[in-house]
Amino acid sequence: MENLEDRLRACERQLAWQRRLGVGLAVCVVAVLSMGAGGGEVVQARRIEVLDASGKALISLEARDGRGVIELQSEEAQRALLVSTTPDGGALGLYDERGHQVVSLGAEADGGVIETSSADGRTLVRIGGGAAGGALATYSRTGKPLVELGSTADGEGTVATYDGRGAELVALVAASGGGGRVVAYDGGKERGAWPER
Repeated sequence: MENLEDRLRACERQLAWQRRLGVGLAVCVVAVLSMGAGGGEVVQARRIEVLDASGKALISLEARDGRGVIELQSEEAQRALLVSTTPDGGALGLYDERGHQVVSLGAEADGGVIETSSADGRTLVRIGGGAAGGALATYSRTGKPLVELGSTADGEGTVATYDGRGAELVALVAASGGGGRVVAYDGGKERGAWPER
């Protein structure tokens, strides 16, 4: 669990850094647009870039495949942040120093979602919202679920734990008629429950 907490702290630090870059980007965009937009004129361009002293593009604004895109790059020309529109709304991607997407925030058809991933693209933590309510899931490096917090279609809360192979171990579920129930599994089969039905 400590490893997961360390990763979440690292993501929080990166999000804070990206947030500062985003504010800087917004200030740059306003400055660039206000320089050319006096008296209510419209400034139009296919692409706008903010360059550093050596001529490297660090910030770009453009239309890509019918989507609005804002991209921030490091001095090493590695993508650090990507903000874009999607068919379901908007999306934000954060990248590590090697250009691997490690955090994504976005809109989906039934709610918002946040995912953290390993550098090789495997989802480690997913938080989402949907018609039944919110859900949180953690995954092993092999992509198998480890812990899921969520809700049923009836709006009842659930907690489930899994072994490294993805087989369910213990579930906390709402019992019919109110109250709760604890169910233990072995090899995917129910082995015991409290209270018994």
